[in-house]
Amino acid sequence: MKHCVFLWGRNYTGDFWYRNYECEWNNLWFQKQSVNQYNIFILLFVFVMKNAIQPWSFDPMTYGHMDITERILPFCEKLVMAIGVNPNKAWQHTFSLQERMQLIRQIYADKDNVDVVAFRGMLTDYCYENQLNPIIRGQRNSKDFDEQKEFQMAMDRQGLWIETIFLNASRDKEDISSSFVKWVLKEQWDKIREYVPLNVKQALEWRMLGQYTVGLTWTIWSGKSYATAKFMEIAKKNGIPVHNLDMDKIAKDIQTILPETEYQAVRGRIADTFWSHVQDTDGSIIHSELWKIVFADPQKMKLLNELMATPIRVRLRREMLNKNWILFYNAALVAEANKSYIPNNNIILMDIDPETQAQRLKNRGHDESEIARRVSSQFSTQAKADIFEATIAKDKWWSLMKVDGKSTDSDFEQAFNYMLTKVDTFGELRFAWLMNRLGVKEDPKKLFAQLRDMYDRLGDWSGDRDEIKEKMKWSYHKWLHAIDCSNELYEVKHLLDDPDVVECALLFHDAIYDPTSHTNEEDSAALAEKMLTQRWVAKDFIEKVKKLILATKHIDTPTDNDTKYMMDIDMAILGKNPRIYKQYGQDVRREYYMYDDATYKQWRDKFLDGIISKKNVYHTEYFHDKYQKQLETNVLQEIMSSKKAS
Repeated sequence: MKHCVFLWGRNYTGDFWYRNYECEWNNLWFQKQSVNQYNIFILLFVFVMKNAIQPWSFDPMTYGHMDITERILPFCEKLVMAIGVNPNKAWQHTFSLQERMQLIRQIYADKDNVDVVAFRGMLTDYCYENQLNPIIRGQRNSKDFDEQKEFQMAMDRQGLWIETIFLNASRDKEDISSSFVKWVLKEQWDKIREYVPLNVKQALEWRMLGQYTVGLTWTIWSGKSYATAKFMEIAKKNGIPVHNLDMDKIAKDIQTILPETEYQAVRGRIADTFWSHVQDTDGSIIHSELWKIVFADPQKMKLLNELMATPIRVRLRREMLNKNWILFYNAALVAEANKSYIPNNNIILMDIDPETQAQRLKNRGHDESEIARRVSSQFSTQAKADIFEATIAKDKWWSLMKVDGKSTDSDFEQAFNYMLTKVDTFGELRFAWLMNRLGVKEDPKKLFAQLRDMYDRLGDWSGDRDEIKEKMKWSYHKWLHAIDCSNELYEVKHLLDDPDVVECALLFHDAIYDPTSHTNEEDSAALAEKMLTQRWVAKDFIEKVKKLILATKHIDTPTDNDTKYMMDIDMAILGKNPRIYKQYGQDVRREYYMYDDATYKQWRDKFLDGIISKKNVYHTEYFHDKYQKQLETNVLQEIMSSKKAS
């Protein structure tokens, strides 16, 4: 459809200006905005706009950004969310360019008409060259409008017939800014969830606080203490610090030993509410007496939880302060208290069969009636799962894993590995874990940034315009592709002969990538050899890594186990769900921007024909069962679309 925007306003001189596009009547929207001394009144008749653009740095994406996006989105056939790259500020951002793009894509994964891109240079030039019109600008207040010279820039853009639509922030979003969000997080203030989506909250917690939080919850006597010990053991044996935020212990400390005045007052309120005999002579709460009361009456249990809610929340913030790496939020009532946002909906739910549960309680000396009271006082595993799933559907961010209380050590290790793929958004934790196992003594954060930025190819802003354009257009063979491969790896680590070799090879396998080159794998292998040799990694290990990287040329049929998995992981993208596969196709086309459509189509058709002609693309049973069927559907649909287009 044609652009359709009618603007009528008055600038500070009193002159009138307007522009009217021919349009098809579809939707009508009125907005009035008064902006400081300019006193601009804008009447917008907005119809379906073909290609609108919303430019920001998005560092990070907030509900303030989303407020503007979601209000304009119904009127766009396509909305391009564009991240402007300033070479003078490239190292000042909290998140890299690719990381910001990924966070936005996660948020709008279900929106087919949203595209996320990056651009360098003048916004007006980018809009003109890519036929993007109008520009959508959100303003929190008149100060924003005035200080950023928005009015003057909007007038200047009209020289290229590019309009600017200003949207004021909704009343409840006008105070949200990226800088404010970062300040709130530094204070460990849990109100952060009101300002950013959970995927952004999770990424910020690691980048700014160094924390990955995992929720561990359970039904009574399902083995949470044993599970906690096993998970902590797995982390510690690999040199990764881990902290157990045991909410039972925090609650008991509040009720018994913490000396602060407010906690003493809490103990007094508990005694006043549940009779004085629950309080000892030293002021501490006698838990055996308190449990007799609250486990026998759900209303009294609810009342106790209400009394403890605020002191527990404050004490939890204290416990989390200055703790790094993995934090287990260990609490029985995560679902019931709607606290799954604390670990960003990343939940391990311990389960146990009723017979084993009852036997464990009997072994503790409880009779049948006491067992029945205790079990009925808490939600069942299914009831907890239902709450989590409802929350997950609302937040669109999650990782819910059920673990049997009678699991083997191998089961716990697989669960731990899977959990890492969900909380370690950009791979920093896994990278540090690997460097520790390889004996590398350098700061893993610096090494991570070096390798990530090498993938994102943003380290050198010198060169002519075409070179810069090339760097900005590369968008599939990036660090996030390496992390996607790592996610696949961590689900099959238990099936590999030497998982560290495979993981290292995956992290380096596309570090050097040029769409016009035929030696990318050789160049990436050489880079891996150089970087690992400089860090005194064993020579035989490096040779194995190089061999696996070269295998991703996909020329020879693999014969050994790890090479089969390496090649299958590299090809996993072809069997992903249709939305992810479509995005992959768009990213690859951008990557090969230097070729015209006819040349690219010829190359792509040849590649797809080669894939579909193979009986089995995947060499392992695991990946064949997981992806082969969807791969065939994806590739056939792309082939059909290509034929229709021609």
